[in-house]
Amino acid sequence: MNKQELLKKCLPHIVAIGVIIILMSAYFFPLLSGKALKQHDVMQWRASYEEIAKFEKTSGERTYWTNSMFSGMPSYLIGATYLYNASNEIYFTVTKIFGNPMETILWLYICFYVLLIVFDVSPWFAIIGAIAFTFSTFNFINIDAGHAGKGNAIALMPLVLAGIKLTLGNKKIIGALLTGIALSLQLAAGHLQITYYLLFIILAWMIAETILAFKNKTVPNLIKTAGFLIVAAALGIGINITNLLVTEEYGKYSIRSQSELTAKTENSNAVETKSTGLDKDYALQWSNGVTEPFTLLIPNFFGGSNVGDKHTQEILTKSFKSDPQLAPQAKQIAQGIPSYFGEQPFTAGPIYYGAIICFLFVLGMFVVKGAERWWIFGISVLAIFLSMGKNFMSLTDIFFYHFPLYNKFRSVTFILAIAQTTFPLLALFAIRDIINKKIPLAKLKKYVLYSLAITGGLCLIFVLMPSFFSVESEVLDAQLKQYNLPMDAIYEARATVRQMDALRSLFFILLAAGTLWMFIIGKLKQEFFALILGLLVLVDLWGVDKRYVNDEDYERKKKSETIVEKTPADEMILQDKDPHYRVYNTTQRLDQDALTSYYHKSIGGYHGAKMRRYQEVIDILNKQLASTQNLLNPVNNEIYAMLNVKYFIGADSANRLFAQLNPSANGNAWFVKNYVLVDNADAEYAAIQAFNSKETCYIDKRFADDVKGVEIKPDSSATIKLTLYQPNKLVYESTTSSPQIAVFSEVFYDKGWNAYIDGNLVNHFRCDYILRGLKIPEGKHSIEFKFEPKAVQTGQQISLVSSILLYGGLVLVLLFNIFKRPKTSN
Repeated sequence: MNKQELLKKCLPHIVAIGVIIILMSAYFFPLLSGKALKQHDVMQWRASYEEIAKFEKTSGERTYWTNSMFSGMPSYLIGATYLYNASNEIYFTVTKIFGNPMETILWLYICFYVLLIVFDVSPWFAIIGAIAFTFSTFNFINIDAGHAGKGNAIALMPLVLAGIKLTLGNKKIIGALLTGIALSLQLAAGHLQITYYLLFIILAWMIAETILAFKNKTVPNLIKTAGFLIVAAALGIGINITNLLVTEEYGKYSIRSQSELTAKTENSNAVETKSTGLDKDYALQWSNGVTEPFTLLIPNFFGGSNVGDKHTQEILTKSFKSDPQLAPQAKQIAQGIPSYFGEQPFTAGPIYYGAIICFLFVLGMFVVKGAERWWIFGISVLAIFLSMGKNFMSLTDIFFYHFPLYNKFRSVTFILAIAQTTFPLLALFAIRDIINKKIPLAKLKKYVLYSLAITGGLCLIFVLMPSFFSVESEVLDAQLKQYNLPMDAIYEARATVRQMDALRSLFFILLAAGTLWMFIIGKLKQEFFALILGLLVLVDLWGVDKRYVNDEDYERKKKSETIVEKTPADEMILQDKDPHYRVYNTTQRLDQDALTSYYHKSIGGYHGAKMRRYQEVIDILNKQLASTQNLLNPVNNEIYAMLNVKYFIGADSANRLFAQLNPSANGNAWFVKNYVLVDNADAEYAAIQAFNSKETCYIDKRFADDVKGVEIKPDSSATIKLTLYQPNKLVYESTTSSPQIAVFSEVFYDKGWNAYIDGNLVNHFRCDYILRGLKIPEGKHSIEFKFEPKAVQTGQQISLVSSILLYGGLVLVLLFNIFKRPKTSN
């Protein structure tokens, strides 16, 4: 191949890269002008990560535990990194170079472009498919919220599928290598729920391939392909095995596991005894209504987002201005009403794939022949039905109780990431087959009209009858009625919002269908068809995305880098030179506040997989808080005392934050006067709701051997104090004249924490439901707690071997292809 041929072959791919650079720069132009996106979850994560970041920077040592939130928890799901993970290094290098959200956009676009190329879609039309996948609103809602891990996990799904497609063909080695590397990168994104849904797509595809293999008598080739893919998957998983091992280990202790309590606690996410995962109500809390998937075609079918949806607010404002009593404050009232009126508790915006993509997807069901359309259609429909969760229980129950790991994940609407991938895939298969003239013209014309009738017809129904499906919301409307708001005006506004977006979708479908019609009858050249169709897809999705990520979502970069501004309360607390104590910010919910963790070790936090026992203790505190008017003077201070809460943060009548000392805090460790063995978790849980934590500790009888023979003799001269604090290492010094039981204000987690007395490993035990206890011999001793998770050590060795095999294999294949290639003349 000479240089001209090479350039001609590479040109479309160069143009494809140029397209996304231009689009990315245009959409996120404020980022290029010195601003930063305001992303709620990024701020929460960054605050929770601060202790880890500081420690690793000053010590050069990794820590897999942080005390910054929820009184201490593993950092496995808070950005922990592990040795010898080559894919992790690639993943984070891309992040450092391009930054968030640019890296997400690049992954989305490039991975889907590659997928379409390996499925023999023309590069010019592959650009259109990549734009459709990238600009799907789910991606931009994730960007707005700061869900980078989820966004990148979705983005890397197509690259895994591309590797599988190559392996199924005649490029088994290259395909297997791509599959393994893509899977390892997808796992590096750290969102196992999306990886789990990726397996649904692969399973549906492999079922179809198996049926075809038996039909075509090519089973031996399929078995060979399966062998390559199994090895590739094993290496891809092996590279990330450290994260998978610690996540699986920790999962048994998190809220995603079964509670040891026999009765569900108030406000808890307890697990049903029938299920080994999350409580069904909790897992299915975010479920689409039965008609909510219409947002895939009509974006604001249910009003858009909960807050800040200007499109809906403008219509509400116009509606209120027609009422003389509401007119003066119409805009303010409209801004206070949630735009979204579907069945989820709230949402940041609709999942919209694009009206044109929906039209082409339906067309694909007529145009695309063979197994491709059926497995894609089947898994797409299944994903849509499963996204209904609690509103389609006959199907959900089957998966929740009988499908492995399904009940470990919440927010079942995330499963629409499957259809987000398959809709543009089948849509572009339809374009591919039309371009390749696989369908007779007469039939193709009928198929286009059928597809127009189905998708355009649905839109037309809601243009003519926007209230064909109810615009009422039982829960939301009950709240609004308390403020004596004109509900008829609100219903009318909701119907108008639906009607306008239905008309908008119909408009784009008609334009796309008309453009396609002109092409198939020969009135439009292929290059102009690609250009027009691409622009229509882009304009359609861009306009909806801008409702959720726009210029108002940016702030000055200098302010953004500060993360959390210090308050007077922070300033006062930080004057305390004590290296280790905890803070309770009473102005925030205990489970919705990681910002406090930026400067302090907080008993609260923000995480979707906190420890189950700790969540159950939060339930006790929430119940007590509900019965008191003064949060700074709790009814039962013992839990705060045993967690060593030294300061409460409160707010005065002017909403200014202040700090208040808690004189009842127990300190880092203390000797109790007696201990009580209890039968089970229920008894221990009940005991800590009314006890004196300084004098008595309660121990589950399963730890009886660890306190065997200890008869506590009161020793007023006994002392125990913290002498060294690190997130992953705590050192104490004790002096006693007789054996004692010490309680430490630290969360018990025996899958990593080891106790040493004078350098000798000893058993420690759980007491007071969540804390650590230790039998201390008489005399003067040095006591150490070190976080030394075996799973990390084991996983890193496997990761090293897997990285060498997978990336070493890639290097060998590349070298082989370079040296075997014949020299070409100029």
